[in-house]
Amino acid sequence: MFECSLKKYKLDLMDTKTKILNAAERLIVELGADKASMRKITENAGVNVAAINYHFGSKDNLISAIVTRFLTPLETEQTQRMKTVMAKSGDNVPLLENLLRSQLEPLYEFTVAHPDWMNVFHQFAAAYENEDFFKQNLKSILENKLLYFANCLERVLPNIPRMTLLRRIAFFRISCFGIMQGECMMEESMSILGIDRDPKIMLEELIQYIAAGLRSETVLP
Repeated sequence: MFECSLKKYKLDLMDTKTKILNAAERLIVELGADKASMRKITENAGVNVAAINYHFGSKDNLISAIVTRFLTPLETEQTQRMKTVMAKSGDNVPLLENLLRSQLEPLYEFTVAHPDWMNVFHQFAAAYENEDFFKQNLKSILENKLLYFANCLERVLPNIPRMTLLRRIAFFRISCFGIMQGECMMEESMSILGIDRDPKIMLEELIQYIAAGLRSETVLP
C-alpha cells in the first residue's frame, strides 16, 4: 500500500512539473518572452509560485528545462546517427558525406516538424533573466555532440589543421541553420532562378557543397 502511494505521489509531482513546462513554453511562444510572466505561467498551469520554486528554483532554471526538452531530441538523434556511421565504418575511414548526412537529415526532419523552431528558440533565449545562464545551459546541451562531431571529422580529414577544421565546423552549423530557416529568401531565389525544388535533391546538394568546403585546402598565410 505504501509503495503504491509513493508511486502515485511521484507521478503527481511529475505531472505538476510537466504542466508548468507546458504552460511556460506555450505562453512564451504565444505572448513572447517579455509578456510571459511568472504569474501568467502559474495561472495557466493551475499551480502557485511555490510549485515553480519547488520544481525549478528560479525562472532561469525553468527556461533551461524548456530549452533542454526542446533541443535534446534533435541533439540525441544527430549523435545516434553519427555513432551509427562511425560503427559501420569499423576500422575504415567513414565517408565525409555520411557524417554530414547524419547531422543534416535530422535537422531537416526537425525543421519540417517545427517550421518556426528558430523563432521559438529565440523567444526562449529572450526569456532568460541572465544571459550567461542561457549560454551555460546551451553549452551543456551541445558540448558532447559537437566535440564528438569534431573528433569524427578530424579522423576523416586528417590533413586539415585542427583549428581550421573547428572554424569550418562553426561555419557549417551557422550556414545550415540559416539555410533551413531561410524559407522566404530560398523561395525568392528559386523563383528568380527557376529552380525546381525537391527537398531530397536540395539536401543532397547541400551535403555535397559543404563537403567540398570542408575538404578544401587551407590557403591562410
